[in-house]
Amino acid sequence: MTSNADSSLWRHRDFRLYWTGQAGDVLGSSLSSVAIPLVAVVSLNATTWQAAVLAAVQKTPPLLFSLPAGAWCDRVRKRPLMMTTSPACAAAMGSIPLAASFGRLTLMQLWVAAFVVGSCHVVGMAASLSYIPHLLPSHRLMEANAKLASANTLADIGGPALAGAPIDVIGAARAVAADAVSYLVTAWCTLSIRSPETVPERHTAKRSLRNAVSAGQVGEEQVPRPPGEDDFQ
Repeated sequence: MTSNADSSLWRHRDFRLYWTGQAGDVLGSSLSSVAIPLVAVVSLNATTWQAAVLAAVQKTPPLLFSLPAGAWCDRVRKRPLMMTTSPACAAAMGSIPLAASFGRLTLMQLWVAAFVVGSCHVVGMAASLSYIPHLLPSHRLMEANAKLASANTLADIGGPALAGAPIDVIGAARAVAADAVSYLVTAWCTLSIRSPETVPERHTAKRSLRNAVSAGQVGEEQVPRPPGEDDFQ
C-alpha cells in the first residue's frame, strides 16, 4: 500500500487549492494581456506612442519591485500578503469594465490599473513562491514546482488563444472582468488553505532591507516541516 509520503500531490487538499489559485491567476493574466492593449487601441483609439507607454507601464513593476518584494516577503507572513494583493488586483482590473460600461474609461485609468496590478502581482508572486515550503515537506517541493510550471506553461499558451472568444462576444473591456474574477478565485483558494504558516525568524526580520536587497535575497531559506499524517487529506 502506498504511504502518504509517496501519494500524489493531487491528494493534498491545500496544494490543490494553492495550485488552482495560481493557475487561475496566470490564465486570467494571459487573457488580460491580450484584452488590455485591445481596449487601448480599439476602444480608446490610442496612438502608437500611447500604446507603447501602456506596454512600458506593464513591464516596469518587475524591474522596480522584484528584489525588494522578495526580501520583504522574508520578514512577514506570506499568506496574508497573498490574500491582500489578489483582491487589490481584482479591484484594479474590475474598474476597467466598470468604467467602460459608463463611458468613463480613459487611457490614464488603463495606465494606473496596469501599474497597480503589475506591482501587486510582483509582491503576490514573491509571497506565493516563498509560501510553498510552508505548505509541503522538502521532498515534495520538486514535484510541486513541476506541477506549477506545467500549469503556468499551459495557461501562458492557452490564455491568449482563449481570449479571442470572449473578446469577440462581449468586447475587450468587459473581457478584462474575467481577469478580475480569476484574482478573486485566487484569494478564495488562499483563504481556504488550512496549513499553518511559520512565523519569520527574528534574525531575518532584524536584517536591513537594503542589505537584503543588495545581497540578492529574494526568498526565505525555510526549514521545511516533516510530513505528517494530515499531509494528504
